[in-house]
Amino acid sequence: MENVNSKIKKYHQHMTDDKNKISFEEIEKREIKQFDEINERLKKKDYVLTVFQTGDISMSNGDHEREVITRRFYVVCSLEEIPEYIQYMKQPFWSHDKNLTEKEIKNYPSEKKRWGRYYNVVIEPLSEEMEKDYVGSSKNGFFKSWRRIQKMEEKGIL
Repeated sequence: MENVNSKIKKYHQHMTDDKNKISFEEIEKREIKQFDEINERLKKKDYVLTVFQTGDISMSNGDHEREVITRRFYVVCSLEEIPEYIQYMKQPFWSHDKNLTEKEIKNYPSEKKRWGRYYNVVIEPLSEEMEKDYVGSSKNGFFKSWRRIQKMEEKGIL
């Protein structure tokens, strides 16, 4: 059986043979196509997040009047947008009164800021295709297998 390194070496040799060499223009064309496909996937709103928000006790100094209301809300978003929600699990955010100008927001008094943080973000597929893949993977034992692998890694077996 041929190992991976020899396959890679053969591939590179094949790509550099004069008769099989790909032109710079062809490489550039393929590269642009690849980047466009990736960017489209990053921007596609294929996920629904369930976001759990609570007041941030540190920044409010324990004053419930200066904390956001605990709530659950849903957001349809893209892969590109998910890190923003995760970031608010790591660091607090503050909210302000509605209908303010940018200048008013910038100069918003510290004592009026209401502080919060997300304490959980659940990411689920939104598109029908992704939902079917998710359900199929579950039925086929994909997640069960990965939980087993994770346990083995935690125990140092893998």
